[in-house]
Amino acid sequence: MKIGLYLDKVSMHILNKGLFVSCEPVERIDAVQPGLVDERLSEKGNVFLVCDLEKEIQGKAKLSDAFITTFGDPDPIMLAHMGFTDNVEKFKSEYAGLFEKQFPEFSLIEDTELLVCVYEPVQDS
Repeated sequence: MKIGLYLDKVSMHILNKGLFVSCEPVERIDAVQPGLVDERLSEKGNVFLVCDLEKEIQGKAKLSDAFITTFGDPDPIMLAHMGFTDNVEKFKSEYAGLFEKQFPEFSLIEDTELLVCVYEPVQDS
């Protein structure tokens, strides 16, 4: 089983409560790891190991959904999972601010494609 996520403590807590949603520009993913976008899109339903930032295995998660949306017209499913309901402007404002702090070399425009991955925790039986 391969590693699918490296999460900080807050993100790990979110996953363990039911769902974790990642949302990242396709352009940035392709720059860092070419081919990962297509790989993730084809891996819906797969279970992955989840590690903390120290690379210690913390559990497993199922990739329940993966799709492409745009920054300017974000998918309602993504908005709902991320807690924005149907408030596109709030999403754009908060996401743009967070993204700019983390990745100042990339900019978001209306047509920026975002890879959205929805993970749910998997409990071993």
